[in-house]
This record gives sequence, C-alpha cells and structure tokens, in this order.
Amino acid sequence: MKRAFLLILIMIAGAGLFYSLKPNSNKPAENTEFDIDPVSENTFFELKTGDLLVRPNSDNLPGSIDIPYGRMYGHVGIVTEGASGNTIREVLEKAKVVEALFFDQATRELQWSKKNQIREEKAIVSFGNRFKGIRFRLRTNISSEQAGEMVRFARNQLDGGYNILSLKRKEENSSELKNEDWHCATLVWQAYYVTSGTDIDANGGIFIYPSDIIANPVFDIPEGRIRF
Repeated sequence: MKRAFLLILIMIAGAGLFYSLKPNSNKPAENTEFDIDPVSENTFFELKTGDLLVRPNSDNLPGSIDIPYGRMYGHVGIVTEGASGNTIREVLEKAKVVEALFFDQATRELQWSKKNQIREEKAIVSFGNRFKGIRFRLRTNISSEQAGEMVRFARNQLDGGYNILSLKRKEENSSELKNEDWHCATLVWQAYYVTSGTDIDANGGIFIYPSDIIANPVFDIPEGRIRF
C-alpha cells in the first residue's frame, strides 16, 4: 500500500512538472501580497457556513502559486457549521469542516481506510494552534442559500475517498456528484464551482493546490482573507 502511494506521488509530481513548464504557469519567486498581519488569538472571531479554512502549501510543488508560510501539501476545508467567540480556539472547537485528507493531524497517522478520508470534523483538528499564524480564513459574498448548497455538496461526498490525482470537473451535472474521490483542494474547488460557477483556482492550472485558492482575487474584499 505504501509503495502504491509513493508511486502516486511520483506520478503527480511528474505531471505537475510538465504543467509548470507550460507558458504563463510559472509562480513568482516571492509573493508578499498575502503577508498580512495575523489577528490576535484573544479576539472576537467568527466562522460562517461556507467559509474556507486554508493552510498554504510549500512553494516547491510544481505549478503552485507561492504563498508565505506554506508547508508540505497544505490543507483546505469547508466550514459546514459556523461559530463565534472571544478566542480563536473557542471558535475552532465549536465549528465544523468537511475535508478530504490522507494524514490525520489528531492521530498523526496516514488514513488508509477510505471511510476516514472524507469527513466532517471539528475545525480545531486540522487548523489548531500548531498552525497559528499560517492559517487563513477565506470568505466571499455568496448568499446563505449558496453557502447551504456548498455544504450539501460537501456532505454528499462523505462516503467517497481520497485521491491525490483528482481533477477539477466542469461538466454540467457536476453538482449532482456523490461519494466521489477527491483531495482537499479539488473537493473545495468543486463545491464552490457548482455553487457559484466561479473557478477559484488563481492560476487556472490542471492541478489545484490550497495556495492557489488563497490567491484567488474573489477573496480580495474586506474580511475576505484573514490570517490567524
């Protein structure tokens, strides 16, 4: 099983390298546009249904936009149950996200079982204090109805699995997909796409990474992009 996973990583790295060599796909050597001051831990904080929680990925991944503070493959999830409170930790303890994952931050173990790879969990698990200062909350002007549709789509995937080679799907009936296999960024991208018709991949590449979502101009609005 581990050898198969290693082969998958080699395949996506090779494919990503091919994409990164295409015209107009080179990421900038340094991007300080998103080097915004983090909000304080002990401050009023809010998560709304439909918000995105993101940890940027390393800029070493081929074809990815360079966002400061990136680590490894990064991560992104959709807030399915919002919360508010006087500390960030309090809010993350109450809020929930749907996420696709292969590595569980709670157990520090790889998740080989498909039933554990797409889940709805407390936000604190994947976006807790160990990632302080390298977490982003993303928010757009979608309606409450659209946010509800995002949640519905995400929850319809809970019996699916993790696939690091999954791609964005733009076919007309993609809103009816259920129990499909995703990685964290394609799941979030697809949920947003079927809700609004907007491609939130900032560089529009074949592959999408968490950092590509952070950089999308759709979040260039007041309170649209917060680092915490």
